[in-house]
Amino acid sequence: MTSQHTLQAREVSLGYGEREIISGLDVDLPPGRITVVVGPNACGKSTLLRAMARLLSPTAGTVLLDGRDIHRTPTKQVAASLGVLPQTPVAPEAITVADLVGRGRYPHQGWFRRWTSGDDEAVAAALLATDVLDLADRSVDELSGGQRQRVWIAMALAQETDILLLDEPTTYLDISHQLDVLDLLTDLNRERGVTLAVVLHDLNLACRYADHLIAMKGGRIVTEGAPSDVVTQSLVHEVFGLRSTVIPDPASGTPMVVPLGRHHVTPSGVEPVPPTGRPAV
Repeated sequence: MTSQHTLQAREVSLGYGEREIISGLDVDLPPGRITVVVGPNACGKSTLLRAMARLLSPTAGTVLLDGRDIHRTPTKQVAASLGVLPQTPVAPEAITVADLVGRGRYPHQGWFRRWTSGDDEAVAAALLATDVLDLADRSVDELSGGQRQRVWIAMALAQETDILLLDEPTTYLDISHQLDVLDLLTDLNRERGVTLAVVLHDLNLACRYADHLIAMKGGRIVTEGAPSDVVTQSLVHEVFGLRSTVIPDPASGTPMVVPLGRHHVTPSGVEPVPPTGRPAV
């Protein structure tokens, strides 16, 4: 089942104070697909995601949720359709894991709608999916960075929205839990049709998990499309200033970027050829 909700940015300009980060940007998140945003530090990735999550007001242009200005849509209505995990969320002091995850059910409450067994089930499922069920009674303040990150992801999952925006959700996680989180997000997409937009630093994980990749630099979109169509050596150099070779990922067949430093090239100084024997693309 594919999400029926749409999220777009039209001619959006964004900044902080007098400093403009993004100018006149258009973005469409493909409904029911996984979009991953990549780019160097300070290129505008998180700023764009914050605007699309209604956490930052544009200085010009509009963010549209289902064709309506998201800033003119009631907060609870937005929260029922769109969930967000910002880069540095802050938990109330001394709150327990279960209580924090339970706050993800807020959009489902109303004047005459009280907590139900369905809410309990949604919270338990989110705790289980993120491997923090055994931490339910612990204070969030006591947790490690990786544990805390998984709890925040659980809260976003408990919200059960059709669109989910996550800014660097694998921060603080070891590689095993990074893959667990990205596999979980893929399950949400494939089983429930959730539209996902994720900011990631790891270009290879981005290529592996994205249906749609957006590469940004200097507040603009350099290119976007399926990773296999857009990720090339020249793109990696243009966006990241990095020499590399691009080969098929042996696990997924998607592009895999192999960085080339000054000390890691072939003895002849020639950039390596992929194992397939074909020139790097």
